[in-house]
Amino acid sequence: MGGCYKAGVAPGSEICTAASEGKCTACNAGASGKYVIQNGDPGAAPGTECILCSDAAGANGYKGVANCGTCALEDSSTTTTCKTCQARAFLTGGQCTVCGVDCLVCTSATECGTCTAGKYLKTDSKTCVDAAGCSPGTYADPAAGQCKACSTIDANCGTCEYNEAAGKGRCLTCTGGGKTLVKAEVDGTTTCVTADECATNDVDGSHFRADGDTKCILCSDTSGSANDQGVVGCKTCTKNSGSPPTCSECLDGYYDSGNGAVTCTACTGESCAAWAKATKDQCSTCKPGYFLKTSGTPGQCFACDDANNQGVEGCAQCSGGATPTCTKCKLNYRQSGSNHVTCTKTCEDDSACGGTAGACGAIVVGGDGKMKYYCSHCGESTKFPIDGICTDQSQGNTGCVNNVCTFCTTGYFLYMGGCYSTASAPGSLMCKTAAGGICTTPTGQYFKVPGASNQNQSVLRCGSSSGTTTGTGSDAKAYVGVEGCKTCTAPSEAPSGAMAPARCTACGSSKKPSLLGSGCFTCTVDGCSHCSADGVCEACTSAEQRPSTDGKQCIPCNISGCTRCSEASKCSQCGDGYRLESDTCVPTGPNLSSGAIAGISVAAVVVVGGLVGFLCWWFVCRGKA
Repeated sequence: MGGCYKAGVAPGSEICTAASEGKCTACNAGASGKYVIQNGDPGAAPGTECILCSDAAGANGYKGVANCGTCALEDSSTTTTCKTCQARAFLTGGQCTVCGVDCLVCTSATECGTCTAGKYLKTDSKTCVDAAGCSPGTYADPAAGQCKACSTIDANCGTCEYNEAAGKGRCLTCTGGGKTLVKAEVDGTTTCVTADECATNDVDGSHFRADGDTKCILCSDTSGSANDQGVVGCKTCTKNSGSPPTCSECLDGYYDSGNGAVTCTACTGESCAAWAKATKDQCSTCKPGYFLKTSGTPGQCFACDDANNQGVEGCAQCSGGATPTCTKCKLNYRQSGSNHVTCTKTCEDDSACGGTAGACGAIVVGGDGKMKYYCSHCGESTKFPIDGICTDQSQGNTGCVNNVCTFCTTGYFLYMGGCYSTASAPGSLMCKTAAGGICTTPTGQYFKVPGASNQNQSVLRCGSSSGTTTGTGSDAKAYVGVEGCKTCTAPSEAPSGAMAPARCTACGSSKKPSLLGSGCFTCTVDGCSHCSADGVCEACTSAEQRPSTDGKQCIPCNISGCTRCSEASKCSQCGDGYRLESDTCVPTGPNLSSGAIAGISVAAVVVVGGLVGFLCWWFVCRGKA
C-alpha cells in the first residue's frame, strides 16, 4: 500500500508476523479467519505475499472474495473461503453481497440491521427510512439509529418525539390506564401519570397540577400562562386551584434572593450550585466535580482535580474541606482505596492496556488543552478499547475483535483503534454527535475526516501530524492536522493517492498560525496575528499596520494592497493583483498608472492614423483603378 510496516507490531502484525529482506515470509492467516491469506507461490512479487480477503483479483492464482472481511484457505484451495463480510455486505453462498441502499449492516438483501447516517431502522420491516418515514406511535432516535416505539418511553405514551436537548425520547400525549397527564422531569424524562400521581395540592413537590387537572407541570416550567406558569429556578412548590404556584425551594444553580416568598436567582459561575442568601458573593454548595474550601478562600468552589488548590490529580468527585477527600476518579485513571481514593493515570500503569503487549497511543485533548492517553490496542485478544479502556464488554460494537475495533455502531465512532461514545468523556471531548459509527459533529479541537466511512477514523485532532487515511490501494487518501494546532477547519476531500492537511486557525502554547494555516510558530512580535516562521510576522492584528520587511515588527502603514513596509507609510512588498510603485501599491488590473495611460494613448493615435490612411487608399486609389 505504498508504505513500510514492521512485522509483529500493530498495525503491520495484522498482515504479517515475520519478514526477511523486505518480504513477508509469514502472513497473519489462519483457519479460523483473518484479514489476509498467504500467497503460496514461491515466486510471488514483493507486496503480493499476503493477499487481502477482499482482493478478488489476487496474484499467482491466489485470490480473495469481493467485500470479504475475514477469510481462510481451506482444502488446498487457492481461492479463499470467506468467514465474515465487510460492513455493508452479508455472507451468502460463500460470497459477500452488498446490502441495500441506506443499509450499513444487513443479514439479507431485504433485512437491514443498522442503517447509514441520517436514516432510521424500522424494526418491524427491517428497512431504512428517513425521520418522517417512522410509523405513527414511534419516533426517530438518532442515538440508536432506529424508529423506536413511544411505549419504550412509557407504556401509556401515545405520541412522542425525540428531545434533542435531553438526548432521549419525549412523550407528548398519554392514553389508556387512566394515566392521561405527561409528567416531565428536569433531565427531560417523561412519564404518564394520573392527576393524583402528578401532585397533591398544598404539599411541597417538584410538580403542580394545572387548573382543571389538564396538565402536570414542573415547578420550574415557565412556558405556561397565568395561574399555570411555574417559577424560574424553582425545585419544589405548592399550588391551590385558582392561584399561581408558590416556590418553597430553589434548584441547584439558583439561590433564594427574595424577602419572604422564595425567589430564585441564577448563581454566577459554572462551579457553584447554591449561593448563601446572606452573603451572595460566597457559594454555599458546589456542583458535582467541585469542592468548597473551608479555609483560605471560603465560599469558593475548586475542581476536585485542581492540584494547585489542594485538589487530587485525576479526581472526578470529592467532598470539601480545607483538604478535599476524593471519592471517585476520572476516566483514564485507576482508582485505589475506598474512603480516601487515590487516582493513578492508567496509561502510566503497565497493566492498563494489557502490559507491553498493549498500546496506549490514543491521544485525546481535554477542555484544558492537555493531552491524555488512552488504550489503542489491548494486550488480550478477548478485550478491545471501548471509551479508551480495555474491556470485554463491546457495548454493541460488533466490529471490535482481536485486540482492536475496526468499525463502530451508532452513537459511537472509531478513533485510533477503539470505539468512543459521544455521550461521555473521553468521546465527548472529540465529537458531539455520531451516526452510523461516524462522527458527524466534531468539537473545536478536532475536524471531521472527509469521506470517512464507519471503518475509517472519522475524526482527527487538529494538532495530529501523524494523520489518518481513508480508502485502500489507488483510492487511498490521507489527511493530517498541523503540529501544535488547537483549532482548525477541515480540508476538502483529497484526490486519490494524495494528502490534504487541515487549515489551522489557532495554535496552542502562545504560538501563531501562518496565513495559510499550514504551521504554528513562536511569534513574540507585538501586534502580530500570523507568523510565517519563528519570530517572522506575516500579518498584523490592526488593519492600520503592516509587518516590517524583515517581519520583526508591526509598523503603521495602512496602504491598500501592501503586505510589508520598510518604514511608516512606505510599502516594500505588495500582494497579488498589485505592483510596487513609489512606495505604494498600484493595481495591475484595469486601474493603470499615468505612465501606462500615456503610452496607451500614443499607441492609439498611431493605430487610428494608420487606419485612416488605409481607408483613404482603399476608397481613392482603388476607386481610380
